[in-house]
Amino acid sequence: MSTPSHPHNRHAFEIAIICALPLEADAIEALFDHHWDDGPPFDKVINDPNTYTTGVLGCHNAVLAHMPGMGLVNAAALGSILRASFPGIKLALVVGICGVVPFSPSGDRIVLGDVIISTGLIQYDFGRFLPGRFVRKDKLLDSLSRSNQEIRGVLAKLETLRGRNQLSAKLVGYLDENCQQPDLRANYPASANDKLFKASYYHMEDQKSCAQLQCNGELISWNRLEKGADPAPAIHFGLINSVQKCGYEVW
Repeated sequence: MSTPSHPHNRHAFEIAIICALPLEADAIEALFDHHWDDGPPFDKVINDPNTYTTGVLGCHNAVLAHMPGMGLVNAAALGSILRASFPGIKLALVVGICGVVPFSPSGDRIVLGDVIISTGLIQYDFGRFLPGRFVRKDKLLDSLSRSNQEIRGVLAKLETLRGRNQLSAKLVGYLDENCQQPDLRANYPASANDKLFKASYYHMEDQKSCAQLQCNGELISWNRLEKGADPAPAIHFGLINSVQKCGYEVW
């Protein structure tokens, strides 16, 4: 696979990746095959407050956009001007960590480390609070627009048996690459240390690990772990809910 030549200007970038947290951006930057930022940086339009990393992913020039933090305000501020600085963007991906329901529509268990690919976006907490309940606005005019035909076609191809197999094989390869970079600390801790607590378990302190806190909540049985081998992440396709509060609060 040949590396694209150095872009003459910002119009040559067609893929944008948006990350809300430095931890998420670290994983993306580690997969860049080349960093254009090692040379003179690309400029941006006047009054663009965003911070970008430019480079190559495979055969594509890509720009990584660093959000200053999580939340709708930060996301809207970044997205509103991203294309002004990089007008050639055709595909923008929001990549990061998310919470999930325990099972997919097909009944497969979803666990920490699995990959979720969105087929659509629902603003789940868009509505109004009434006494004792929350009523979500789900009329057609209240909904976010769906992806264009080309993106929907790509998703349909990835969901085929061959597409899934190819994607899974590449995913394992990319994870291996990241594990070779010690600064990322991305190594899998092995099945014996991969403990999955029930979603209702309350982790007392965010900045400390379960080992430090001696967590002893009820564990969930996971067939992929019981087989003894280190499991590869599963890939799931489905709708993504955009929500500002914990899911329990909205429900």
